[in-house]
Formats: sequence, structure tokens, C-alpha cells
Amino acid sequence: MGEAQRRAVIFDAYGTLFNVEAVRHACATVAQDPAQFIALWRAKQLEYAFLRALMQRYADFWSVTRDALHYAAAATGTALDQRQELALMEAWHSVTPFADTEPALRELASRGLTLAILSNGSPEMLDRLVRATGLAGYFRRLLSVDAARTYKPAAPVYALIERELGVRPAETLFVSSNFWDVAGARSYGLPVCWVNRVGALPEQLGQQPNHVVDSLAQLARLV
Repeated sequence: MGEAQRRAVIFDAYGTLFNVEAVRHACATVAQDPAQFIALWRAKQLEYAFLRALMQRYADFWSVTRDALHYAAAATGTALDQRQELALMEAWHSVTPFADTEPALRELASRGLTLAILSNGSPEMLDRLVRATGLAGYFRRLLSVDAARTYKPAAPVYALIERELGVRPAETLFVSSNFWDVAGARSYGLPVCWVNRVGALPEQLGQQPNHVVDSLAQLARLV
């Protein structure tokens, strides 16, 4: 089935639709080296998700994020009181859409396409995020890995698209800015667009995206 018959566009959330700069700003209030702190926190957040998937020891993304925060604080010698820890965690509810997000969603929705999110985020995180940013009305579904009890890039997560939306892989376009996510979706068999805003080199994982753009504004020409 060709691209002319595409029915759905599915987005990763963090780093693709939503800029996590608010989390970086929150770290600046507690860490001596905010850049190092957020880099370590984010790296451990993803590492713990990947490792839990491999160990088949699922915990939701909010819990993984908190565990990663505890590690980052200990590793950098940053003493966090309860109020500071809560503020850092709540920053994940305060991330904002990239400037190109809402216009792209509006254009795609106007074409009658089904729009959805497929994210490592927990259901509560995703629901709060789209409501707070005023984007909830664009999405038919917010698909969380919680339904598969594992994390991207594991195949059962990408299988949620067909299971929950009723669209075949060839009828979709999966959109992510994270190359490990791109590789996972391609390995599963989804057509994929990599949003490479920063001009990064592609990872060597044996999978490459079908399309590469540097802005969500360019998605309209692909559907």
C-alpha cells in the first residue's frame, strides 16, 4: 500500500512535539552545573527504561524518571529536599510545544488524517501534557507504553498502533526526533520520518528513516 493511502500520523512526544527546555531551567535552580545534571538525568532516564525492558521489570515512566533523578543527584553531589525534588519532577508537566508543532498538527488534521501520540511517557504524564498545552483536541489517542508493559524500541510498543488505531503499518507515518526510536519503528516495519532539528548524524543501527526533515512544517508534503 503506497503513501497516497496513508491514514494516520503517529508522533513521539518528548523532543519531537515537546521541547524539554523547562526541565533544564528547573535544574538550574538546584544544580551547580545544570547542563551536566540534566544530561545525566536524561541519559539515566532512557537507560533505565531500556534496561527495564530487557529485564522485563516494567515500572512506569514517572517512576523511572524519579529513579533517574535520584541517581543524577547522588552522582553530582546535589542534595535535594522534598520540595526541590517535586519541583524537578513537575517540570516534566511544564514542557512546551516546539513552535512548529501546533501549525503542523492543524495542517495534518485538516487533511482528515488520524493523529496520535506513541510515547514512553505514562498515561497521566501524556494526558496532563496535551491538556496543559491545548493540543488535546488534535489527537485521537494518546498511546503509552504502559499498555505494552515495556518500552520503545521494543516491538510490542509499536504494535499498539495497529491494535489501538486499527491502521496497518503501511497506512501510517511514524514521526520521531530520537534516532533510537526511528530505528525501532523501522525495524518493526513502520514508515518513519526522522525530525533532525539539530543536524545530527544518523546512528549506525542497521535501520534508516524513510524521510528526514528539520521541521514538522515539512511533514505536510509527505502525506
